[in-house]
Amino acid sequence: MADRGKSSELRHTVVFSITEGVYTQVYIALATVGSAFVTRYALLLGAMPFHLGLLAAIGQLALVFQPLGIVITRRGTSRKRIIVKLATFGRALALLYGILPFLFPRYTAIWVFLLLLSIATSMHAMGTNAWIAWISDMIPERIRGRFFSWRSRYFMIVGLFIGYVFGAIVDIFDPKTEGFIEKVISVRPTGILAPEHMNVAFILVFTAAAVFGYLGVQFLKRQPERPKRADDERVSASLVTPLRDLNFRKFLIYNFWWMLALGIGSPFWQPFMIQKLQMSLVNIQVYGTISAVASILALRPWGMVIDRFGNKAAMRLAIVLGGINPLVWLFVNTGNSWILNIEAITSGIMWSGTNIVAMNFVLSIAPRDGRQVYSGILGAVSGTAMVITMLLSGILLPRARDILGMHLQPEQILFGLTGLLRWTAHIPLSWVKEPKGRPFGALLYYIRQSAKVRIGQFIGVIARNGQNDR
Repeated sequence: MADRGKSSELRHTVVFSITEGVYTQVYIALATVGSAFVTRYALLLGAMPFHLGLLAAIGQLALVFQPLGIVITRRGTSRKRIIVKLATFGRALALLYGILPFLFPRYTAIWVFLLLLSIATSMHAMGTNAWIAWISDMIPERIRGRFFSWRSRYFMIVGLFIGYVFGAIVDIFDPKTEGFIEKVISVRPTGILAPEHMNVAFILVFTAAAVFGYLGVQFLKRQPERPKRADDERVSASLVTPLRDLNFRKFLIYNFWWMLALGIGSPFWQPFMIQKLQMSLVNIQVYGTISAVASILALRPWGMVIDRFGNKAAMRLAIVLGGINPLVWLFVNTGNSWILNIEAITSGIMWSGTNIVAMNFVLSIAPRDGRQVYSGILGAVSGTAMVITMLLSGILLPRARDILGMHLQPEQILFGLTGLLRWTAHIPLSWVKEPKGRPFGALLYYIRQSAKVRIGQFIGVIARNGQNDR
């Protein structure tokens, strides 16, 4: 009976977690840092390179507040109540984003937008820290990699659908691009739908984000939770304990190194597509679709690799791909932006694995009772690292230069630099020990053997077909 009860609890956790996440993903796709809609709106408000650097940094700076999730949940026996309050308040702020141009002058609206976005993102970060501890109590380690891959698969599909729908709506109002809907109806909208009224589109976008975010909270309330032990230890002692763990300190060094490399040029991927390549939001969604399809197809293999070989071996493979992807952007211009559709495949594969490892790695090396604290400190260190190089990218954006016979835009110089520096993350990663992890060589051997089997099967099919033809 006890086993049956645990099985039922696990089933309800998976169902409600995925359902809640689907609604939340709509909010994330429309109204959080990293969303093409948020970037496009910031440009509409007159964002300059410094603002774009700050916008990208907000998402990582909020991670510095993750340890506050430990502070506000440690004395109670329930995390759910606090997580729900944080999510409700943070997502409701999206209702204010679209009306800012009607309340403030343009130069003020961009700063108010960044402030509100920073508050909402910080709320999300504190809630995420507590949620990771909550979900790790509910999902057994033996299937945790696959659980995160299942969850991510549904989120990507929803994010793509929402991106196309709202991307087409926003493109109607864009005077610089020929939107998808405009091509279909062959008429440039007038009246309230005219390009000069693009703010109307973003009011719709951010209102939808808030509504779907609220619906996600309702399912979050129904997700099962196991009571946790109330922690009476002083906050300072709780935060210092993980830092006494030598292996965790090495893990922090690796993560700081990796996030520093990722932060270089990070604020400019989407602005480069919008401003320099003149891509519409729908075109950007096409790129995102290819990347997401590759991610979806790769999620299950990544989950199996992580469960079989460990997070460290999987991350080594992701780092190899992570250094290749930015280098492709060095060869892109307005006449050959289709090249990005090829890069989207390897990018999607890489990020699907990286995202799962990011959630799962710290859980695999942290003691059971310390997962929330370890995760919170990791988030703060990671956020600090990316903020440093994101802000420097916005402040020290280089000039266009001719390098190795190529005329590179300022953003492309940063893209090349981040690609090269990502590969160096192998150095600190080699210092980290994962208790149940297997060597990277074992993973490479498995990949080679699997490739040989697949090639052998392919040749066998061709040979049999050739014999049948004769």
